Parts: sequence; structure tokens; C-alpha cells
Amino acid sequence: MRRLRFRLAISRAQLLQYYQGRTAALSVITEQGVRLQVGLHHFRRFVGHDGLNGRFEIELNAEQQLHRLSRLS
Repeated sequence: MRRLRFRLAISRAQLLQYYQGRTAALSVITEQGVRLQVGLHHFRRFVGHDGLNGRFEIELNAEQQLHRLSRLS
């Protein structure tokens, strides 16, 4: 399994635009320099009153599909 880490800081107002159907996925550049596109629905459990903030780790399986997503801080 491959593990990649990245930070997100998305305000509540920006998230509302995403959830209104304008964007289905987030594009992030990991700390390892890899660009990923991750479906926005994977982040729903991490959204707070101030938006989506924190450092995350994504674990990809051998087919490069999302296996696990967790917030580190």
C-alpha cells in the first residue's frame, strides 16, 4: 500500500460551492509531490463548522484506488 500526505484548508463558503455540484473532486498535491484527485464525498466526515482543514493521509491499494483516508491533525 502506498501512503501519501497532504494539507487542506477549504473554507465553509468554498465547500458550499463544491457541494452545489460545481466540483465532484478535489485536486491536491501531496507532500511527496504527487498530484491526486480525490472524490469530495470521501471528505464529508471531516467537514466542520469552519470548513475542511487539516493534514490528511491517503492510503492507495496496488491499483492506485483509495483504500483509507484519515485526518492526522
